[in-house]
Formats: sequence, C-alpha cells, structure tokens
Amino acid sequence: MNFTPFETPRLRLRPQEARDAGFALCIWGDPITGKYLSDTPLDAIDDLNEYMELLRHLSDAPDCYYMIAEDKVTGQPIGTCCAVIKNGGTCWDIGYCIHPTRWRQGYAKEMVTAVVAFGAQNGVKTFLADVAAENLGSCAVMRVLGFTPTENGTFHRGSTTLEYKNLTFRKEL
Repeated sequence: MNFTPFETPRLRLRPQEARDAGFALCIWGDPITGKYLSDTPLDAIDDLNEYMELLRHLSDAPDCYYMIAEDKVTGQPIGTCCAVIKNGGTCWDIGYCIHPTRWRQGYAKEMVTAVVAFGAQNGVKTFLADVAAENLGSCAVMRVLGFTPTENGTFHRGSTTLEYKNLTFRKEL
C-alpha cells in the first residue's frame, strides 16, 4: 500500500519500493538480524531471483503497509517496518527490524511510535505485535511504549524447523 512519507526527529518512513529489495533481503534473511522474524533465512531460499521479485512488489499488497525507515540526514536505510491491516482497518499487526549497526540507539521506539501515530491518524484503535519471548530487546520496546503481552504462542522461522515461543503484545488507543 502506498502512503505519504512521514518523519520523526531522526527518521523518514516511506513506502518500500523495488529498489529496497536488496536491503530487505539482507536484513530479513540475515541469521542475526532476522533471527526472530518469520521471513525465510537466506540459506533456505530455493530460488533467490524469485524471492527478490516478490520483495520488489511488496508495496503492491492491498492489506499491508511495508515501510523503509531511513536516516533523515544521510538517506541510508536503517530498518524496515510493516503494518498488516485487520478488522476492517481498526487493527494493525506491526513488525519491525533494525539494522544491527543501529541497535540500542532508540530507533525501534522511534519507529514504532511513529507507526502508531500514523495508524491513529487513519482510525486504527488496536495495535498488535508478535515478539519472540527470548527477544528481550523488542519485548522491552513494546512494554516501554505501553503495549502489554496478551497471548502466548509459537512461530516458525520462515521455511525452517526453528520454532520460537512468542508473545502477542497489544496496545489500545
């Protein structure tokens, strides 16, 4: 889905474009950065060209905002974020990933805060975020931003047998 880019003090969040496929592949497929994502790890992708083509067209999805967060000063991408639209648009299920060179600098909080504000402007009342229970950094970000864990479950890392316990965090506006 397309949207008008919006900014935070340090970031510009814009729609993901075809030119961002390489960055998305590297950050999501990386064994460290993408460890707790449901995306397929690089070494498990059977047809890299086919997968890259899929990434080039993510912004065509009618039910999800795929975003790139880039440094406002340098224009370099520092992370990704998505918001899957649910319940007729009143609920968004969000996810995010920050490049490891930008970890522990407050970018996750800044990005999620901006996405929640963007959603609120568009009538969203409920935000959900599935976080691996052992991903202490992301669990902390969710709690600091007023999300509360409401469910326990599991998820698989892409097309692998890796399974993680997860918490579904919820925030009501």
